[in-house]
Amino acid sequence: MKIVTKNYAISKGDRSYLIYLVDHKGNSLECFDIVGEKERLNKENELSEKYNINTDNISYVSLEDFKSQDSSGENPLFLIFYLNSEMFSSKGIVQAYGDNVKKYLDNKGDNIRLFFMPTKGEERIECINPVFIEDQTEFKKLEKLVEELEKQFQLVE
Repeated sequence: MKIVTKNYAISKGDRSYLIYLVDHKGNSLECFDIVGEKERLNKENELSEKYNINTDNISYVSLEDFKSQDSSGENPLFLIFYLNSEMFSSKGIVQAYGDNVKKYLDNKGDNIRLFFMPTKGEERIECINPVFIEDQTEFKKLEKLVEELEKQFQLVE
């Protein structure tokens, strides 16, 4: 496993970081949004101790590099919200929830695509960052999945 830390913003002197726990294939397993250098170091240390990750497997992406990575706008972050299936019985509830989340993320200027999926299990949010998908076959699978989900939701509306 690896830890990848990305400095994605700076506001009033405080840096904001995304800290990813990444498996050996480059898949993001967990993502933490951290503000401040001290908190970043604490989270990196916590993860490295918990998963026995040495310093060779910890990388850092500067704010400049992070901004240039995403400057094309071609690789949005995907957030999949798995919500209790009963919420989907009333379209208005899911629509209002989705609108609020979208408004919040749009105000931050993030390039994020949202998907809301019904579940009978635990409610959760999963994050897929295409930047970490290096295998083009896997990236094509993700694109196909997104297209199919978009078509499915267009039929529902």
